Amino acid sequence: MSHSIKTKSVIIRRIIAAMLAFILVFSLAACKDNGKTDADPVVPSEKKVAILVAPEAQYPEDYKAAAELAKEYPDKVIVKEYADSRILKAGNPEIMTISEELAADSEIGAIIYARATQFTTNAISAAKAKNPDIVTVCVEPEESVDKISEAANLVLCADWAKAANDIVATAKQQGAKYLVVFSINRHITDNPLIANENAALKAACEAEGITHIYENSLDPIYSTGIKGSRQYIKEAVARLYNNEKIEGADVALFSTDSSVQPALIEAANSKGLIYVCPSFPTAYNGLGEVYEATIPEKTADVESYIESIKAAATADTEGKARLSSYKFPLATKLLTSALYCAFDILNGTITSENMAEKVTARVNAVADNKKFTVGAYSETHKNVFAAYCPGFEIIK
Repeated sequence: MSHSIKTKSVIIRRIIAAMLAFILVFSLAACKDNGKTDADPVVPSEKKVAILVAPEAQYPEDYKAAAELAKEYPDKVIVKEYADSRILKAGNPEIMTISEELAADSEIGAIIYARATQFTTNAISAAKAKNPDIVTVCVEPEESVDKISEAANLVLCADWAKAANDIVATAKQQGAKYLVVFSINRHITDNPLIANENAALKAACEAEGITHIYENSLDPIYSTGIKGSRQYIKEAVARLYNNEKIEGADVALFSTDSSVQPALIEAANSKGLIYVCPSFPTAYNGLGEVYEATIPEKTADVESYIESIKAAATADTEGKARLSSYKFPLATKLLTSALYCAFDILNGTITSENMAEKVTARVNAVADNKKFTVGAYSETHKNVFAAYCPGFEIIK
């Protein structure tokens, strides 16, 4: 009798253990959220991290996101602003001189280039010459991704293969029959990232039955400057109509050059064309340069900003354009991820051996969005990761 009771007790314990194990496995699977691994807690490094930003007028989301991070980590993060990279001056670019100064500071352990603009590769070389151990992290390279990936410890960028599909699908939703892509030789010839961006836009157009047209434009670093580049865009749109390469108003305009976005919107407003997205998916460039809108206290609060843009655009009764805005704070999320990854590299928790696992987990955790994806940029670029979250909203 006692043996029977003992046997039943053992069986019950085994059943309970099996049930607990099942519950634990199920809970862990739920926490993984479709395979996304949990990131380690954020631990600031002993040394400080410097964030280098372009002026607010050039990249407002990056600029404000950097200020927010400095406010959140006042003892660990400093922000330095360099001159607009689209305006050339005599002597070394300011991004280089500031990088040298930061690298020479023994309290600084890492430099983040919030937007890896022109001369970033030279700036990293200058910093490494001062301090070979300085950690460098770049976001969205505007120079050759090949060269920057060799110079920097880590590179984070937009996944343009996915962004292109989103941009073209939104343009089609607004009635586009053509997509005109303007770019400059410095982007297409020198940077595979941007060349692949144009290729992705072309492929997306073919899939959607939209005519893709590429137009080479005037680089703002030339003597005519930003003003000349914007004027060139207006003239180029007129030429496309005169040469019968495009017809009607179902034409979407896009440029990889951040400086000409207001010109694209002006052309769209005058002819009733389509404007979906600036040179990088963000709500804060492009439309924000044309329409006055209330900038939120936190850049991640995109929804309130879009509502301000929508109100201003709707009030513009003379503007005929069909407009859209990206509603995910991708630049903010990438910059925040860059900071946390810089902490991790300095703390030794991210190494070359575990970089793919740790970086993707960190960026996923920062994004905190089920539609967000991040992964290796390519098999040959082991320290470059591409990320994107779909989400455009029609403004007008």
